Amino acid sequence: MPKYTHEVVAETEYLPARFNLVKCSTNTIPAHWHEYLEILYLISGELTAVVQAETYNMVPGDIIVINSKDLHMTQTYGFTTYILLQISVEQIKQYLPRFEFLHFQTLISPGPEKPDEVFFYIQEMLKIYQAQEDGYQLLFTSRLYELIYYLYKDYSSRSIPQESGFASRDLYRITRAMEWVRQHFQDSLSLDDAADFLGLSREYFCRMFKKYTGQTFLEYLNAVRTMHLYEDLKRTDDSVTLLMEKNGITNYKVFMRTFKRLYGDTPQRVRKAAQEAGSL
Repeated sequence: MPKYTHEVVAETEYLPARFNLVKCSTNTIPAHWHEYLEILYLISGELTAVVQAETYNMVPGDIIVINSKDLHMTQTYGFTTYILLQISVEQIKQYLPRFEFLHFQTLISPGPEKPDEVFFYIQEMLKIYQAQEDGYQLLFTSRLYELIYYLYKDYSSRSIPQESGFASRDLYRITRAMEWVRQHFQDSLSLDDAADFLGLSREYFCRMFKKYTGQTFLEYLNAVRTMHLYEDLKRTDDSVTLLMEKNGITNYKVFMRTFKRLYGDTPQRVRKAAQEAGSL
């Protein structure tokens, strides 16, 4: 089966993982997957994750673990703060050689009966990262591996990867459609075009895409186009109209609604903020 990588993950400087304290308003990160173990720890606000066709509504204190290659998307509502941690599979496999046979529990909620090491260590990592005292990288890394140890010990199970069956077949079809969109988003694409590309009926394709990504096909297509426009917006002085044409966007109202959902403001204000930040 060919690989379809939707997100390239870059580690945080001087650390063996990507670690961010994310503060955002209402936002949507379209469906994607990568060869990293991803952990989200919700501090405040509301966050919904769709992982492998299952929807998880997080409350503050919850942890979501997204296994490598799991198709997932996230949405936040209002002002939200969460920790984003991503660690490469290759790095984990140095210590857990049969990592591909492990599956981590997706939603982990704190229990009232006793403190849980998983929550303790991710909170410790945040404190260490924010303080950044001399040599903090060593202490951060030790907490990172302690976190993974307790995830492995308390929240993992062994499984044999399934390469056949209806579920894996449909998931493969979705990743093909996503890659097709990424390659041809500037062209005039329609729902019928996508269904025809996979050799499926329009109705079946719609149900399948929504199930696995949490979005309709057109919502996903608009998000991909808008994300490319956003990058052009920061790098060029071209008008928004010209950038819409370049990125295959024809409906201004839909574009503005999508842009505000993704970036919380109008394109003009986002560009101005990016220019001001670059001049500091």
